[in-house]
Amino acid sequence: MKKSTSIIALSVLFTITAAAQVTPKVETFLGYTYTRANSATNVPAFSANGGSGQVAVNFNKWVGFVMDMGAVHNGNISNTHIDTTVSNYLFGPRISLRYSRVRPYFQTLFGGAHLGTSVAANLVLQGLPPASSTQPIFIPGLGNVPIGPGQPVSGRIMTSQTAFAMTVGGGLDIKINRWVSFRPIDLD
Repeated sequence: MKKSTSIIALSVLFTITAAAQVTPKVETFLGYTYTRANSATNVPAFSANGGSGQVAVNFNKWVGFVMDMGAVHNGNISNTHIDTTVSNYLFGPRISLRYSRVRPYFQTLFGGAHLGTSVAANLVLQGLPPASSTQPIFIPGLGNVPIGPGQPVSGRIMTSQTAFAMTVGGGLDIKINRWVSFRPIDLD
């Protein structure tokens, strides 16, 4: 009788341990993102702030697939009023080391990055015929506006570019409970 009690106690202990180490099939993450850009051109270095989100699908305890999307923004680079937003969409494998409550991971993600930037422009129109009822100048939000030569016009000059993006890095998740983990660092 004593022997069977210890076997039951050991199987309950192993069951609790196994239940505590169940790997989730899907994990999500939302967080703050800080980016520092150092330029090799005439654009000064700048910082941008934003956010990112991830969805990870785990195939087993060690290997998963990650989808990462995020964006960062800076509205005034070096007092030149250059407005810049960089967004990314990345996908790739993740290796997780799930030994304890502290779980490091490593990943390589591939995808794209889109940069959109604009700068304020104040122009004085020269050499244009005055606006007339047969050839009005339409400005969104104002409608037909009689703008003629020598009058100032304000606007924004915009450009954008999409390019290949790749990150290699990792991070650290600290398990708080069954449903929530804290990620103090994710560095790519």
